[in-house]
Amino acid sequence: MNRRHFIGLGGNMGNRHALLDAALNEIQLAFPCVQERSSRFETPAWGMAPGTPAFLNQVISISLPEAVEPLFVLDALLAIEQKLGRHRAAKAEGYQSRSIDLDLLAVEGVHMETEALTLPHPRMHLRRFVLAPLAELAPELQLTADGPTVAELLRTCADESAVQRLETTP
Repeated sequence: MNRRHFIGLGGNMGNRHALLDAALNEIQLAFPCVQERSSRFETPAWGMAPGTPAFLNQVISISLPEAVEPLFVLDALLAIEQKLGRHRAAKAEGYQSRSIDLDLLAVEGVHMETEALTLPHPRMHLRRFVLAPLAELAPELQLTADGPTVAELLRTCADESAVQRLETTP
């Protein structure tokens, strides 16, 4: 049996579209399966200084066998980030600009909390830039048992950041 894995992609440095495309290709190489892709969204640099370049954000879904451990997926995503030029600071203060950011947001039916990974992502319900693309792919997804759906979370999200869906990607 397979489970959907939802991965958030984003970045605000360099050629943002090319970096997202490269990340999608690398994810495809690491996990050769069909990718469901949301639209791309441009969003202000959330929680960052005025004048910081805007982010491009996207969410994809891949279906992997239940035997594939979420920490294995996370390790693969971190390796892709590094390959594409991102070097995470050990204990960075606050939010930082980045060429590429890959986050394992949720895995259907999985709740876990380790030092390396918490699923579902503990703050995504607070972030319109994550909920908008996720709602395109899985509006019915419930992040907690008997909790609200992603569509409901988006509708009631207190984050008032402008999130602009891009009609086409270059």
